[in-house]
Amino acid sequence: MSKRTKVFVGSTIASGVCLVAYCLAGEAEVVPSSAYLVAVLLALVASTLKVHLPGITGTISVNFLFILIAIAVFTFAETVLLASAACIVQCLWRPRSRPRMVQVSFSVATLAISSGAAYRLSHLFAGTPAAHVGVLLAVAASFYFTADTLLVSGVLSLVQGKSLFTVWQQCYLWSFPYYLAGAAIAGLAVETERALGWVMSLLILPLMFLVHVFYRICVERLARTSIGVAS
Repeated sequence: MSKRTKVFVGSTIASGVCLVAYCLAGEAEVVPSSAYLVAVLLALVASTLKVHLPGITGTISVNFLFILIAIAVFTFAETVLLASAACIVQCLWRPRSRPRMVQVSFSVATLAISSGAAYRLSHLFAGTPAAHVGVLLAVAASFYFTADTLLVSGVLSLVQGKSLFTVWQQCYLWSFPYYLAGAAIAGLAVETERALGWVMSLLILPLMFLVHVFYRICVERLARTSIGVAS
């Protein structure tokens, strides 16, 4: 690992640690309601439904659906803590190879920063979530996708010696519609919760699994296409 890579990884981890510590210190913003505890539990379960990305050491999980829901329903601190806990499970649940502590720390920091940035920026641009749930979640998904994938692409570009945009375009840009579809499902869950209660919003679970299956099929097809082009 080069010095520039170490500085980038170290600064990202330090920023993530400070953000999580800030959220833990803000006890008034973290209210463990039954709805929040259920959301955390479902996010942890969703973190086990992950897909290995072709060509790189990394996974993507449907836990981002619950991160988006948290952005629309819960506080800033609750959203960051939910994302961080979900990422830990995503990293440690049945990995192909045992991850190093620095890898887990960087991944958790990345999701903490991405979820926090998406929360602040989406609420800033979209206004109150009660009036603009669809707009809020579309903006949140866009910012979350951009922050998360650019941070990971930053490391890959430093390690591989490629431009940031090239790595980002090859590894992640094609998956953006997946996040927008997730925003639509998250919006449906939020509206259902408001109309019928959070128990009825659990109907999102079959949709969550279908999104996972669809994305896995897309990744497998992409991997076959890449192999075909390489050969």
